[in-house]
Amino acid sequence: MRILTTYLAREILKTSCATMLVLYVILVSNSFGRLLADIADGDVPRGALWPVLLGQSLNLLSILLPIALFFGIVFTFGRMYKDHEIVVMNACGIGYGDFYRPVLVVLIPFLSFSIYTSLVLNPQVLLAAQEVIDRESNLHEFHQMKPGQFNGSGDLVFFMESVSDDGLELRDVIISETGKAAMSIENGKTGRQQIDDTTGDLFLVIGPGDRYEGKAGEKRIKHISFDQHGILLKKKAKEARAGPNTNQMPLKDLWKSNQLKHRVELRWRIAVPVTMLVLALLAVPLAYIAPRKGRYGKVGAALLVFIVYLNLIGFTRAKMDDEVIPLWINFWWVHLLFMLLTLALLYRRNRGLLSTRVSA
Repeated sequence: MRILTTYLAREILKTSCATMLVLYVILVSNSFGRLLADIADGDVPRGALWPVLLGQSLNLLSILLPIALFFGIVFTFGRMYKDHEIVVMNACGIGYGDFYRPVLVVLIPFLSFSIYTSLVLNPQVLLAAQEVIDRESNLHEFHQMKPGQFNGSGDLVFFMESVSDDGLELRDVIISETGKAAMSIENGKTGRQQIDDTTGDLFLVIGPGDRYEGKAGEKRIKHISFDQHGILLKKKAKEARAGPNTNQMPLKDLWKSNQLKHRVELRWRIAVPVTMLVLALLAVPLAYIAPRKGRYGKVGAALLVFIVYLNLIGFTRAKMDDEVIPLWINFWWVHLLFMLLTLALLYRRNRGLLSTRVSA
């Protein structure tokens, strides 16, 4: 049994990892392409590329783990049914009780990683990515400025001779501002961005320099010399958020909160690893293939089962947000439904006896 368990566990692990790798590469590539498009459109700062991609990758990984394990089990046992390996094992007195041993060997590390990712790691990475987006967005105005040419920002027109390597410090700055009452022109040797800690507003601090104010057609010009002068940009820094989004909140904060959306989020994070457990148990009897059917005869059924499961989970979350489904029911009714399906398939395959011996 140890040799058989090792063999089956190795085959399930190889197939699951191969399935996850293929799906992961495809989905991450799509996310990477969409992220580059958002950066090109200016919706996401360029400096936030890798943190945002990491957050999206981990989120995809937490979703792909149940899929990969589910289809890995279906593919592995489907091939063994087609190659008559399962028939030989049945003839030797090996049944579903023995088949679940290698499944649990693979399931335990997968499930442990899924629990950690869903409850702890994924929110931390998403929050870190959001912080990078907020910080880089505040500097986005300066990244858009080009030395040696005029740069517009609302009523302000900037000109700078050169820009530092980090793109934050301007040299030999000329700024023109047109208002309803008057027009002003300022020049300064240097300029650098500064974010107000209280309001979060983004300022351009220049100096030393001179400022000239006046109205068109009038001879009176006001001249001011200064060491430092802050100009509020028309495109302000993003306002400080009231707090992290629900999917970015730490587990302890969700546990203490009494808000409905936070309690739903907590149950959603718990539902992800439970889904993996239920699908792993369901995959073993679902993988059965009749002798004359093809090797991948149950792939369609497995895909349909997964789609229905995923849609019921999503439907339940939406109804919980709308307070249609009580929190004490939450996702357990979906898990119970598919556990009953697992027991029904086991009953059918074992002819009513959930024993370790299965007739060929």
